[in-house]
Amino acid sequence: MLGWDAGTDWAPSAEDERPRLRLQLLGTFMLVRDGGRVAVPARTQRLLAFLALNGPTPRPVIMGALWPNLGEQHARGCLRTMMWRLNRDEPRLFGPAGDTLVLRPDIAVDTHAFTDSARGLLQGSFSAAAKCAVLGIPGDLLPGWCDDWVIFERERLRQLRLHALDALASRVAADGRYADALETAIESARLEPLRESAHRTIIAIHLAENNVAEALRHYELFRELLGTELGIKPSPELTGMLSAAVPVAGR
Repeated sequence: MLGWDAGTDWAPSAEDERPRLRLQLLGTFMLVRDGGRVAVPARTQRLLAFLALNGPTPRPVIMGALWPNLGEQHARGCLRTMMWRLNRDEPRLFGPAGDTLVLRPDIAVDTHAFTDSARGLLQGSFSAAAKCAVLGIPGDLLPGWCDDWVIFERERLRQLRLHALDALASRVAADGRYADALETAIESARLEPLRESAHRTIIAIHLAENNVAEALRHYELFRELLGTELGIKPSPELTGMLSAAVPVAGR
């Protein structure tokens, strides 16, 4: 989970000459300084990613998460070495917090921006920036990383994106922009093909355009998919959407 509000009011002063840093965790790990990529060893990436996803964290908690099978002294030595290497290659990554580690608050982290945008869409704030953030992310959180703390956060972000896409598709359809709404709803269905809510939105958009044949075709495709993969039928709610237009009830 996020450990602090990504919308902090902190801003560097005009005299602050520290480089602008951006941390990318979606699609692939990347640390960028003033537009140029910074080489970060794989082991060290885990510390930066953990702090970016969890916020200010006591050192013992970090040690337990990153080195769960090592003794305390060994884990503490690993953390000390990792921080020394980071401070050597990229000074002042961390903010002062005593025995608690925290990244500098001015480091832009893509998961923070995405979370803010997705939550904004769910709360009814349909800005162009929010739409781009939800539609245009480069991939899942840290693909290939198998740490528990990554897996849990990856699923949280995936679910957040699915719900944001559903909300965006419904809002755009309500504005009469059916092509854009379909594109958004289809992206949601692509991410999770067995999730009914996205298919319900697609069918609703087809019906709003009076494209009954397209609605029925999509219903049949989804019905076959559910039967093949799960051995179940679409919900009565989904079937009922078409019953007034075509005789599909009872299938």
